[in-house]
Amino acid sequence: MQVKEVMQTDLVTLAPDASLVDAASKMRASDVGCLLIARDGQLEGILTDRDLVISAIADGKDPRSTRVSEVMHTDVVTASADTDLKDAALLMAQHKVRRLPIQSNGRLEGLISVSDLSHVLREELDAFFSLQESDYHFH
Repeated sequence: MQVKEVMQTDLVTLAPDASLVDAASKMRASDVGCLLIARDGQLEGILTDRDLVISAIADGKDPRSTRVSEVMHTDVVTASADTDLKDAALLMAQHKVRRLPIQSNGRLEGLISVSDLSHVLREELDAFFSLQESDYHFH
């Protein structure tokens, strides 16, 4: 299975010059835990709800005047839509990230999360156990 089969394509993005208040408001309105920081379809960074708390609030930064670009992660680990899902999961584990932006030719295309992976795993386990149960005849 490839990433493109399970990736989210309804992406929530924000410009890097937005304030942290703007970021928090957009996360709440969109009910997401991260924002892809992009300009003209080009990924520039990622900002998570944890970044807002740890990097901004805990460090005493003013959320109204602090720009997203000041706290976002710019060393973003990405994959392509054709990446095997198992390879993407390993990449996420190796880099200890919960979300993996998907790019092709430098353009942002999607996102997969640990939650997406857990749904796929649950479906595979359900299918596996359904097949196993059919091998047994209970009386």
